[in-house]
Amino acid sequence: MNYRTYLEKHQYSENTIVINILRVKRYEDWTKSYSIKIERVTYKNLLTYVTYLKESKKYKRQSINLELRAVKLYYDMLIEKNEVVENPAENLTIRGTRKSIIKDILSEEELEDLYYSYDIEHHDTFFRATKQRDKVIVGLMVYQGVTAVELYQLKEEHLELTRGKIHIPSTRRSNRRTLKLQPSQIMELMEYTTKTRAYLSKRNNAANEEQLFYGSLNLIHSITGRIIKTLRNYNRSVKSYGQIRSSVIVNWFAKNNLRQVQYMAGHRYISSTERYLQDDLENLHEIINNFHPIN
Repeated sequence: MNYRTYLEKHQYSENTIVINILRVKRYEDWTKSYSIKIERVTYKNLLTYVTYLKESKKYKRQSINLELRAVKLYYDMLIEKNEVVENPAENLTIRGTRKSIIKDILSEEELEDLYYSYDIEHHDTFFRATKQRDKVIVGLMVYQGVTAVELYQLKEEHLELTRGKIHIPSTRRSNRRTLKLQPSQIMELMEYTTKTRAYLSKRNNAANEEQLFYGSLNLIHSITGRIIKTLRNYNRSVKSYGQIRSSVIVNWFAKNNLRQVQYMAGHRYISSTERYLQDDLENLHEIINNFHPIN
């Protein structure tokens, strides 16, 4: 296994692979110029490399961190191949850069409150049926982070209610995955699939009866847009469908690692998942305080 195959194995994009190979080649050339074996590089050696990048290559802090990221992945590969025991770049992040913060994140409790607060009562049978469908959609939004395109592609066969699971199909931009359903969702889905869905099919003259939620993609977008407006009545912090999905993904990091969140979110590339890591004390790599080459 070489560096390219390692990155391919971990589903990095071709562009990222090419750039990281160049970065590691630059690092290898530097170690050779100092007669340092890559397998014996120390933390202090890496700090000297940072100084080289800053002073000789005139790299800015963000570029230096990207170089270090490639080096860290290289050592992760060497660990996997049992060629080194520790990664000297593991906790090396140059102070001064900040990750892009995803703003207005709703907590797990706030998301759950949106689901439980969603009122389906209505004196009119048709409107009650649509509100029940909408509540099922809200559940998939706040618990599984399902996108509008995925809602459009869902079929009843994708549900395994007796096992408490849902199989979310792949799209042009996302991978398929199987996620756990919450107990409260299962009850709502049972009523929706056994009663409400058939009623709405007749009322709407559904063209594709395999769909879990009847209608065109435009109609699904219209439905979710209306849902967001309703959710704002329960929590004024609600801004958009994208905000809810981002909140779900960010909250997953509290209980799952990067690879697990990548799978749960259906991201094709790990880089898509990494941007949801928040810049706080719990998630940041340890910032260098001693022997720091950059002021």
